[in-house]
Amino acid sequence: MTRNLIVASLALLLFACEGRPKKSEVTPELIREFLEDVTTLQKVENGNPISQFRITAERTADKVVQLDKDNVQEVLEEAKAYSYCVITTGDHTIVRIEDPEDCSLSGSWGVCMPRAEGYIKKDDLEYRDDFANNIIGKPDDQERTVYFFN
Repeated sequence: MTRNLIVASLALLLFACEGRPKKSEVTPELIREFLEDVTTLQKVENGNPISQFRITAERTADKVVQLDKDNVQEVLEEAKAYSYCVITTGDHTIVRIEDPEDCSLSGSWGVCMPRAEGYIKKDDLEYRDDFANNIIGKPDDQERTVYFFN
């Protein structure tokens, strides 16, 4: 009886600890911080912060859409209705749109792409501040996801 109680208590403790976010995970609070200041993504110490951002943003964003050349104009127009717009390319690139109105015509995307800042992950996170098309790359078969936040 005592042994069963100890095993049950340990199992309960294990599951309780497992459900709490680790300090280095991207939490909803860290996403909020990232929306205000992209450099806070560097706080994530373990794993790929861009992948972790994507997982948490799927649950916390007000809207999530896939980006491609066919819908880029509508997506960028919709970004104007939200406080924040974040675009990821796979698990290696993340940008936050700085100002949807400050843009430069992109030949490959066929629209005026806004100024953005974020990171490209190679070995480390490499900071970028440029027009979004120069960070997220040319339209291709890579998965590009847009997260809208208010």
